[in-house]
Amino acid sequence: MPEGPLVRKFHHLISPFVGQQVVKTGGSSKKLQPAGLQSLWLQDTQVHGKKLFLRFDPDEEMEAPGSSPPPEPPQKEAQKEGAADPKQAGEPSGQKTPDGSSQSAELNPQGEDESECLEGDAPAGDAGRWLRVSFGLFGSVWVNEFSRAKKANKRGDWRDPSPRLVLYFGGGGFLAFYNCQMSWSSSPVVTPACDILSEKFHRGQALEALGQAQPVCYTLLDQRYFSGLGNIIKNEVLYRAGIHPLSLGSALSAPRREALVDHVVEFSTAWLQGKFQGRPQHTQVYQKEQCPAGHQVMKEAFGPPALPAVILTVRLTKS
Repeated sequence: MPEGPLVRKFHHLISPFVGQQVVKTGGSSKKLQPAGLQSLWLQDTQVHGKKLFLRFDPDEEMEAPGSSPPPEPPQKEAQKEGAADPKQAGEPSGQKTPDGSSQSAELNPQGEDESECLEGDAPAGDAGRWLRVSFGLFGSVWVNEFSRAKKANKRGDWRDPSPRLVLYFGGGGFLAFYNCQMSWSSSPVVTPACDILSEKFHRGQALEALGQAQPVCYTLLDQRYFSGLGNIIKNEVLYRAGIHPLSLGSALSAPRREALVDHVVEFSTAWLQGKFQGRPQHTQVYQKEQCPAGHQVMKEAFGPPALPAVILTVRLTKS
């Protein structure tokens, strides 16, 4: 799924629509009734880790700016939500695993439920006006255009991805959300101290978590301590820190844990800055056959059989 830096880019794309009224809706979501958002006003947007939050209010005192009729989305049959192209946010075409597969290969960490779906069609009363958006592997946000198919699917069909939700605004523009799950909440239930890109990120809490007697790759993916961190950041920072993914955190010295947290913050911040400056993301081991030192990069899947997914690790051969 999109990691913290990319979700913050989504937030940046959505921010210009704050203060505008939703005049028309669309989308293929069956959990959410898009029509329930019509006539509401987008009042605020926040990002916390890998989740995006949008606040909607029925503020009738605000005046909607004039607009021309919005364009219609492609009249394509709804397909499996997961093929959206994240081009609009400046991401390389898809986030695939190092072996080129498109399967999700990220552990669902403790403290984060990615399976929640929206209950109810619209917020009720003063509560539940925050729409929480959790993106899937190829989740994306497009502004004033729709994602188009770049190649045929396995059945040979050139079908455009179907947006989960489309919001048309009074100012004339629209937003299209792909491959995501949405749920109403009374407020963004988050802890900024665990967000790796937040100014309030708590290093002490992160260091304490890394000291647990479990593989550091598990701890890094635990959103309770490293919210916004996913497989790309995990693999890159472990390589830069020279730490094997299966190393027990309790066996690492304090300086090595400090260095690992430094790499988390530095790599994530550099990735985000590159997004805003239009620079492509450069990785040293993720989706690479060899590391900069010339060692072969290996993929390993491991974890308890009961887990719904696996995580990626990087194993370097000795020269």
